[in-house]
Amino acid sequence: MESLRIGRIEYANSTPIFKALGESGRMGGFEIVKGVPTELSRLLFDGKIDISPTSSFEYLKNPDDYGFLPDLSISSIGEVKSVLLFSSRPLEELSGAKIHLSPDSASSVAVLRIILERMKGLAPLYVEEESGADAALLIGDRALRVAREGGWPFVYDLGALWLELTGNPFVFALWIARRDVFERKREAFSALYRLLVAARQRAYRSFAKYAACESSALGMGEEELISYWQTLSYDLTAWHLCGLGLFAAQAHSLGLIGKAPDLKPLKVV
Repeated sequence: MESLRIGRIEYANSTPIFKALGESGRMGGFEIVKGVPTELSRLLFDGKIDISPTSSFEYLKNPDDYGFLPDLSISSIGEVKSVLLFSSRPLEELSGAKIHLSPDSASSVAVLRIILERMKGLAPLYVEEESGADAALLIGDRALRVAREGGWPFVYDLGALWLELTGNPFVFALWIARRDVFERKREAFSALYRLLVAARQRAYRSFAKYAACESSALGMGEEELISYWQTLSYDLTAWHLCGLGLFAAQAHSLGLIGKAPDLKPLKVV
C-alpha cells in the first residue's frame, strides 16, 4: 500500500483527532506535515501533501481538483470559541470600520464577509495591518488567548453568529484530497478513512485524558481545554452539508467562488 502525506493543523482544534490517530498504532507509512490552514492548502495545491483537514473554502474554490472524505470535518454547531471578531464597536456599526483579517483561514474570512456584507448589509474596510484597526478577526489558539486576556469591548463568535442567522452548523474544515492523487492511492485513502472514523470516536471519549497531557503545551487549563473541544463537531452529517451548501451559495453570490459545487464526498469504501 502506498504511503500518504497528511497535513495537520497546528491548532488545538485538531489535537484530539491526531492524538487518537497516534494511539491507533497503525500510522506506519503515514507522514504528518504541520501548518496553519492556509499553509496546508498551499501544500495540497502544490502536491507536497496528499490530504489534510483544511479550509472548506479551499474545496469550494477548486471542486474540480479536490474531493473530501465523507463523515469528517472540523465544524461548530453554534459557538466555536476560536474564530472570533474582536471589535471596538458593536457589529451593526462596522460600516466604514477598518477590519483586520487573519491570513490563516480562508473559511473564516469568507464567512465573516458573508455575515457582515450579505446578512447584515454592512460595508466595512478590510485591512492587512492589525495595528490601528477598529476590529480584528483572529482564529485558532491566538483567538482563544486574546479572548482570555480581554481588552476588547465587543467579541463576536462567528460560529454562534452563523447558527443564529442560518440555523445550521458551520463547516470550517474538510478532509480534502486532490482527486488525481485519490485515484492513484485509493487503498491508502480507504485505510486512512477507517482510522480517522475510529479516531474521531476515540477522541470524543478521551477529551479529559488528552487535556491532562496537552493543556500546558497548548497554554490552556484542563477544564478550559475540555470545554473548548466539547464545542467542536468532528462529524459531517446531512445537517452539516446543508450549512456548507448555504455557505457555498452565499460565497458565490458575493463573488468569492466561481460556482456553488455539488457536495458529494469521495467514495472511499
